[in-house]
Amino acid sequence: MAAGPLVVDFPSMGTAFCFSSLESLLRDSASGFLAAVSAAPAPGAADLTNFHRVFSRVLSAYPDPPLEAVWFFSALSFHDRPDDLRYLLQLLSAFTASSPGAAKPLALLAPVVSELFHSDRTRRETEALVEAMLSYISICSSRPAASSADGASADAGSLLPAFGELVKVWSVRHSRDRCPFQVLFPLAGEEARRELMKEGCSIEYLAGVVVAEAFLLRLCLKVQNATGVSRAELQKELRIWVVSSIPVFQNQHFFGVLLNMLLKSPLPVYSLLSADDEILVRDVLYDALILVDYSFINDVSRVDQADLLPINLSRLVITLDAVNDAR
Repeated sequence: MAAGPLVVDFPSMGTAFCFSSLESLLRDSASGFLAAVSAAPAPGAADLTNFHRVFSRVLSAYPDPPLEAVWFFSALSFHDRPDDLRYLLQLLSAFTASSPGAAKPLALLAPVVSELFHSDRTRRETEALVEAMLSYISICSSRPAASSADGASADAGSLLPAFGELVKVWSVRHSRDRCPFQVLFPLAGEEARRELMKEGCSIEYLAGVVVAEAFLLRLCLKVQNATGVSRAELQKELRIWVVSSIPVFQNQHFFGVLLNMLLKSPLPVYSLLSADDEILVRDVLYDALILVDYSFINDVSRVDQADLLPINLSRLVITLDAVNDAR
Protein backbone atom coordinates (compact mmCIF):
# COMPACT_ATOMS: atom_id res chain seq x y z
CA MET A 1 0.00 0.00 0.00
CA ALA A 2 2.90 2.37 0.69
CA ALA A 3 4.13 2.10 -2.92
CA GLY A 4 0.87 2.94 -4.74
CA PRO A 5 -1.52 5.90 -4.74
CA LEU A 6 -2.75 6.95 -1.33
CA VAL A 7 -6.29 8.21 -0.84
CA VAL A 8 -6.94 10.16 2.35
CA ASP A 9 -10.61 10.56 3.20
CA PHE A 10 -11.98 13.53 5.17
CA PRO A 11 -15.62 12.63 5.96
CA SER A 12 -16.28 15.82 7.92
CA MET A 13 -15.33 17.85 4.85
CA GLY A 14 -17.10 15.55 2.41
CA THR A 15 -13.96 15.16 0.35
CA ALA A 16 -10.84 13.07 -0.17
CA PHE A 17 -7.32 13.78 -1.36
CA CYS A 18 -5.26 11.47 -3.54
CA PHE A 19 -1.47 11.39 -3.27
CA SER A 20 0.73 9.63 -5.79
CA SER A 21 2.37 7.63 -3.00
CA LEU A 22 3.11 7.68 0.70
CA GLU A 23 6.73 8.32 -0.26
CA SER A 24 5.92 11.58 -2.05
CA LEU A 25 3.57 12.66 0.74
CA LEU A 26 6.29 12.09 3.33
CA ARG A 27 8.90 14.00 1.34
CA ASP A 28 6.62 16.97 0.74
CA SER A 29 5.42 16.97 4.34
CA ALA A 30 8.93 16.75 5.76
CA SER A 31 10.00 19.67 3.60
CA GLY A 32 6.96 21.67 4.73
CA PHE A 33 7.58 20.78 8.37
CA LEU A 34 11.20 21.93 8.25
CA ALA A 35 10.23 25.15 6.47
CA ALA A 36 7.50 25.90 9.02
CA VAL A 37 9.78 25.23 11.98
CA SER A 38 12.55 27.35 10.46
CA ALA A 39 10.18 30.27 9.82
CA ALA A 40 8.52 30.13 13.25
CA PRO A 41 9.13 33.19 15.45
CA ALA A 42 10.05 30.98 18.40
CA PRO A 43 10.75 27.29 19.11
CA GLY A 44 7.50 25.35 19.18
CA ALA A 45 5.52 28.19 17.60
CA ALA A 46 5.11 26.69 14.12
CA ASP A 47 1.53 26.05 13.02
CA LEU A 48 1.38 22.39 12.02
CA THR A 49 -2.40 21.97 12.17
CA ASN A 50 -2.81 20.95 8.53
CA PHE A 51 -0.12 18.29 8.85
CA HIS A 52 -1.93 16.92 11.89
CA ARG A 53 -5.18 16.64 9.99
CA VAL A 54 -3.65 14.86 7.02
CA PHE A 55 -1.53 12.39 8.95
CA SER A 56 -4.18 11.48 11.48
CA ARG A 57 -6.23 10.34 8.48
CA VAL A 58 -3.22 8.70 6.83
CA LEU A 59 -2.57 6.55 9.88
CA SER A 60 -6.20 5.50 10.08
CA ALA A 61 -5.94 4.21 6.51
CA TYR A 62 -3.50 1.47 7.57
CA PRO A 63 -4.20 -1.50 9.85
CA ASP A 64 -0.47 -1.45 10.68
CA PRO A 65 0.86 2.04 9.78
CA PRO A 66 4.32 2.28 8.17
CA LEU A 67 7.13 3.31 10.47
CA GLU A 68 7.82 6.51 8.54
CA ALA A 69 4.21 7.70 8.79
CA VAL A 70 4.17 7.03 12.54
CA TRP A 71 7.46 8.88 12.93
CA PHE A 72 6.14 11.96 11.16
CA PHE A 73 2.89 12.03 13.11
CA SER A 74 4.73 11.54 16.40
CA ALA A 75 7.11 14.38 15.47
CA LEU A 76 4.07 16.63 15.02
CA SER A 77 2.69 15.56 18.39
CA PHE A 78 6.03 15.96 20.13
CA HIS A 79 6.32 19.46 18.67
CA ASP A 80 3.13 20.33 20.57
CA ARG A 81 4.43 18.74 23.79
CA PRO A 82 8.20 19.21 23.63
CA ASP A 83 10.32 17.44 26.21
CA ASP A 84 7.44 15.20 27.34
CA LEU A 85 9.32 11.99 26.64
CA ARG A 86 7.02 9.78 28.66
CA TYR A 87 4.17 10.88 26.40
CA LEU A 88 6.32 10.25 23.32
CA LEU A 89 7.18 6.73 24.50
CA GLN A 90 3.52 5.98 25.17
CA LEU A 91 2.50 7.42 21.79
CA LEU A 92 5.01 5.35 19.82
CA SER A 93 4.20 2.16 21.72
CA ALA A 94 0.48 2.69 21.07
CA PHE A 95 1.07 2.42 17.33
CA THR A 96 2.72 -0.99 17.63
CA ALA A 97 -0.18 -2.95 19.10
CA SER A 98 -1.15 -4.19 15.64
CA SER A 99 2.42 -4.92 14.56
CA PRO A 100 3.00 -8.70 14.58
CA GLY A 101 6.80 -8.57 14.74
CA ALA A 102 9.33 -7.00 17.08
CA ALA A 103 11.46 -4.98 14.67
CA LYS A 104 9.14 -2.06 13.97
CA PRO A 105 8.16 -1.43 17.62
CA LEU A 106 11.87 -1.33 18.49
CA ALA A 107 12.88 0.80 15.49
CA LEU A 108 10.21 3.37 16.32
CA LEU A 109 12.02 4.18 19.58
CA ALA A 110 14.98 5.92 17.92
CA PRO A 111 13.64 9.44 18.64
CA VAL A 112 13.17 8.57 22.32
CA VAL A 113 16.80 7.46 22.66
CA SER A 114 18.00 10.57 20.84
CA GLU A 115 15.93 12.94 22.97
CA LEU A 116 17.14 11.25 26.15
CA PHE A 117 20.73 11.63 24.99
CA HIS A 118 20.31 15.34 24.21
CA SER A 119 18.06 16.25 27.14
CA ASP A 120 19.15 18.14 30.23
CA ARG A 121 16.95 16.16 32.60
CA THR A 122 18.17 15.11 35.99
CA ARG A 123 20.01 11.82 36.03
CA ARG A 124 17.27 10.28 38.16
CA GLU A 125 14.55 11.23 35.68
CA THR A 126 16.64 10.05 32.74
CA GLU A 127 17.29 6.73 34.44
CA ALA A 128 13.59 6.18 35.05
CA LEU A 129 12.78 6.81 31.39
CA VAL A 130 15.62 4.61 30.16
CA GLU A 131 14.48 1.81 32.45
CA ALA A 132 10.93 2.15 31.13
CA MET A 133 12.22 2.01 27.57
CA LEU A 134 14.38 -1.06 28.23
CA SER A 135 11.44 -2.81 29.86
CA TYR A 136 9.39 -2.12 26.75
CA ILE A 137 12.26 -3.37 24.56
CA SER A 138 12.40 -6.57 26.61
CA ILE A 139 8.67 -7.13 26.15
CA CYS A 140 8.89 -6.57 22.40
CA SER A 141 11.96 -8.80 22.12
CA SER A 142 10.08 -11.69 23.72
CA ARG A 143 7.46 -11.74 20.98
CA PRO A 144 7.46 -15.04 19.09
CA ALA A 145 8.67 -14.82 15.51
CA ALA A 146 5.68 -14.11 13.29
CA SER A 147 5.25 -14.74 9.58
CA SER A 148 3.12 -13.12 6.92
CA ALA A 149 0.68 -15.00 4.71
CA ASP A 150 3.42 -15.80 2.18
CA GLY A 151 5.66 -17.27 4.86
CA ALA A 152 8.05 -14.33 5.07
CA SER A 153 9.11 -12.97 8.43
CA ALA A 154 6.79 -10.29 9.75
CA ASP A 155 9.90 -8.25 10.54
CA ALA A 156 11.17 -8.38 6.96
CA GLY A 157 10.99 -5.07 5.16
CA SER A 158 13.04 -2.06 4.20
CA LEU A 159 12.85 1.58 5.12
CA LEU A 160 11.32 3.89 2.54
CA PRO A 161 13.71 6.18 0.63
CA ALA A 162 12.06 9.09 2.45
CA PHE A 163 13.51 7.78 5.72
CA GLY A 164 16.36 10.28 5.48
CA GLU A 165 13.87 13.15 5.35
CA LEU A 166 12.22 11.88 8.52
CA VAL A 167 15.64 11.82 10.19
CA LYS A 168 15.94 15.54 9.40
CA VAL A 169 12.51 16.17 10.94
CA TRP A 170 13.49 14.48 14.19
CA SER A 171 16.98 16.01 14.38
CA VAL A 172 16.09 19.65 13.67
CA ARG A 173 15.79 20.56 17.38
CA HIS A 174 19.38 19.58 18.11
CA SER A 175 21.12 19.70 14.72
CA ARG A 176 23.29 22.83 15.01
CA ASP A 177 24.54 22.16 11.46
CA ARG A 178 25.56 18.60 12.31
CA CYS A 179 24.71 15.55 10.22
CA PRO A 180 21.06 14.65 10.98
CA PHE A 181 21.97 10.97 11.33
CA GLN A 182 24.60 11.85 13.92
CA VAL A 183 22.00 13.80 15.87
CA LEU A 184 19.27 11.16 15.77
CA PHE A 185 21.65 8.22 16.32
CA PRO A 186 24.28 9.71 18.66
CA LEU A 187 25.42 6.38 20.15
CA ALA A 188 25.28 4.26 17.00
CA GLY A 189 28.83 4.68 15.74
CA GLU A 190 29.92 5.73 12.25
CA GLU A 191 29.59 2.32 10.61
CA ALA A 192 26.02 1.85 11.81
CA ARG A 193 25.08 5.34 10.66
CA ARG A 194 26.52 4.68 7.21
CA GLU A 195 24.42 1.53 6.99
CA LEU A 196 21.30 3.45 8.00
CA MET A 197 21.99 6.03 5.28
CA LYS A 198 21.88 3.38 2.57
CA GLU A 199 18.66 3.22 0.61
CA GLY A 200 16.80 0.03 1.39
CA CYS A 201 18.26 -0.44 4.86
CA SER A 202 16.22 -3.05 6.71
CA ILE A 203 13.87 -2.22 9.56
CA GLU A 204 15.45 -5.11 11.46
CA TYR A 205 18.85 -3.43 11.28
CA LEU A 206 17.41 -0.12 12.48
CA ALA A 207 15.82 -1.98 15.39
CA GLY A 208 19.19 -3.50 16.30
CA VAL A 209 20.83 -0.07 16.27
CA VAL A 210 18.14 1.40 18.51
CA VAL A 211 18.45 -1.44 21.03
CA ALA A 212 22.24 -1.04 21.05
CA GLU A 213 21.93 2.69 21.73
CA ALA A 214 19.41 2.22 24.54
CA PHE A 215 21.63 -0.49 26.01
CA LEU A 216 24.73 1.73 25.89
CA LEU A 217 22.87 4.67 27.38
CA ARG A 218 21.81 2.57 30.37
CA LEU A 219 25.33 1.22 30.73
CA CYS A 220 26.75 4.75 30.79
CA LEU A 221 24.23 5.84 33.40
CA LYS A 222 25.28 2.92 35.59
CA VAL A 223 28.90 4.05 35.34
CA GLN A 224 27.99 7.68 36.09
CA ASN A 225 26.13 6.61 39.22
CA ALA A 226 28.92 4.42 40.56
CA THR A 227 30.31 6.92 43.04
CA GLY A 228 32.08 5.30 45.95
CA VAL A 229 32.27 1.90 44.24
CA SER A 230 35.67 0.35 43.63
CA ARG A 231 36.76 -0.16 40.04
CA ALA A 232 36.90 -3.93 40.39
CA GLU A 233 33.46 -4.12 41.98
CA LEU A 234 31.95 -1.83 39.35
CA GLN A 235 33.41 -3.90 36.53
CA LYS A 236 31.99 -7.05 38.09
CA GLU A 237 28.53 -5.51 38.49
CA LEU A 238 28.50 -4.17 34.94
CA ARG A 239 29.63 -7.49 33.50
CA ILE A 240 26.82 -9.33 35.29
CA TRP A 241 24.25 -6.82 34.03
CA VAL A 242 25.51 -6.90 30.45
CA VAL A 243 25.76 -10.70 30.23
CA SER A 244 22.26 -11.10 31.68
CA SER A 245 20.75 -8.40 29.43
CA ILE A 246 22.07 -9.53 26.04
CA PRO A 247 20.04 -12.78 25.85
CA VAL A 248 16.91 -10.91 26.94
CA PHE A 249 17.10 -8.78 23.80
CA GLN A 250 18.07 -11.83 21.65
CA ASN A 251 18.73 -9.59 18.67
CA GLN A 252 21.53 -10.50 16.28
CA HIS A 253 21.72 -7.01 14.75
CA PHE A 254 22.05 -5.48 18.21
CA PHE A 255 24.84 -7.95 18.93
CA GLY A 256 26.55 -7.16 15.62
CA VAL A 257 26.34 -3.39 16.14
CA LEU A 258 28.04 -3.72 19.53
CA LEU A 259 30.74 -5.94 18.04
CA ASN A 260 31.46 -3.38 15.33
CA MET A 261 31.84 -0.73 18.01
CA LEU A 262 34.59 -2.79 19.62
CA LEU A 263 36.45 -2.75 16.31
CA LYS A 264 36.72 1.03 16.55
CA SER A 265 38.24 3.22 19.22
CA PRO A 266 36.92 4.94 21.19
CA LEU A 267 33.37 3.73 21.76
CA PRO A 268 30.72 6.31 20.80
CA VAL A 269 30.18 7.15 24.48
CA TYR A 270 33.01 9.66 24.82
CA SER A 271 30.57 12.55 25.35
CA LEU A 272 29.07 10.74 28.34
CA LEU A 273 32.09 9.16 30.01
CA SER A 274 35.68 9.97 30.84
CA ALA A 275 38.49 8.25 28.96
CA ASP A 276 39.06 5.85 31.86
CA ASP A 277 35.37 5.01 32.08
CA GLU A 278 35.22 4.40 28.33
CA ILE A 279 38.03 1.86 28.69
CA LEU A 280 36.13 0.20 31.53
CA VAL A 281 32.98 -0.10 29.40
CA ARG A 282 35.03 -1.43 26.49
CA ASP A 283 36.55 -4.13 28.72
CA VAL A 284 33.11 -5.10 30.02
CA LEU A 285 31.71 -5.35 26.49
CA TYR A 286 34.70 -7.39 25.37
CA ASP A 287 34.17 -9.92 28.16
CA ALA A 288 30.44 -10.14 27.42
CA LEU A 289 30.57 -10.26 23.63
CA ILE A 290 33.68 -12.36 23.06
CA LEU A 291 34.05 -14.67 26.05
CA VAL A 292 30.40 -15.68 26.47
CA ASP A 293 28.36 -17.85 24.11
CA TYR A 294 24.70 -16.98 23.65
CA SER A 295 22.22 -19.56 22.45
CA PHE A 296 20.15 -17.08 20.45
CA ILE A 297 23.12 -16.37 18.16
CA ASN A 298 23.28 -20.02 17.14
CA ASP A 299 19.53 -20.62 17.02
CA VAL A 300 18.93 -21.61 13.39
CA SER A 301 15.20 -21.01 13.78
CA ARG A 302 15.78 -17.33 14.56
CA VAL A 303 19.06 -16.42 12.87
CA ASP A 304 19.89 -16.53 9.18
CA GLN A 305 23.15 -18.45 9.01
CA ALA A 306 24.46 -16.07 6.34
CA ASP A 307 24.19 -13.27 8.90
CA LEU A 308 26.43 -15.16 11.31
CA LEU A 309 29.51 -14.78 9.11
CA PRO A 310 30.14 -11.07 9.87
CA ILE A 311 29.44 -11.69 13.56
CA ASN A 312 31.91 -14.56 13.75
CA LEU A 313 34.45 -12.65 11.69
CA SER A 314 34.18 -9.61 13.97
CA ARG A 315 34.63 -11.77 17.06
CA LEU A 316 37.72 -13.34 15.52
CA VAL A 317 39.28 -9.98 14.61
CA ILE A 318 38.58 -8.54 18.06
CA THR A 319 40.08 -11.62 19.72
CA LEU A 320 43.22 -11.44 17.58
CA ASP A 321 43.61 -7.73 18.36
CA ALA A 322 43.29 -8.47 22.08
CA VAL A 323 45.91 -11.22 21.86
CA ASN A 324 48.31 -8.93 20.01
CA ASP A 325 47.77 -6.14 22.54
CA ALA A 326 48.53 -8.54 25.38
CA ARG A 327 51.89 -9.54 23.93
